[in-house]
Amino acid sequence: MMKKFTSLAVPIGSTGEHPIVWPIGPQAQPLTTLKLPPMLVVVAEMDLLRDYQLEYCEEMKKAGKEVEVFMNCGMRHSFQFNKLAIDMDPEMAAQANKMIEVIVSFINRN
Repeated sequence: MMKKFTSLAVPIGSTGEHPIVWPIGPQAQPLTTLKLPPMLVVVAEMDLLRDYQLEYCEEMKKAGKEVEVFMNCGMRHSFQFNKLAIDMDPEMAAQANKMIEVIVSFINRN
């Protein structure tokens, strides 16, 4: 399924190493050459993409970029968009609210 979604995000004929979907891959511009503002990366602990997201953050840090990571414990990809689940699950609601607090704090500091 991930390959299908990746193929929809990149130009026809591209691979999963295209910089749009893998910004630290061999086809991407070296991170040290990029001028980037501080960034916040919000990761859901149970997300299939979690390890890729964390690897990206580590590579950004190695390249001298300012990266803050917030982990939503026990949550899956895009959980914050499932209003019904948030309304019914106090833990999910708490995680969504904490995520919003972290985002607001990050914006206010940067």
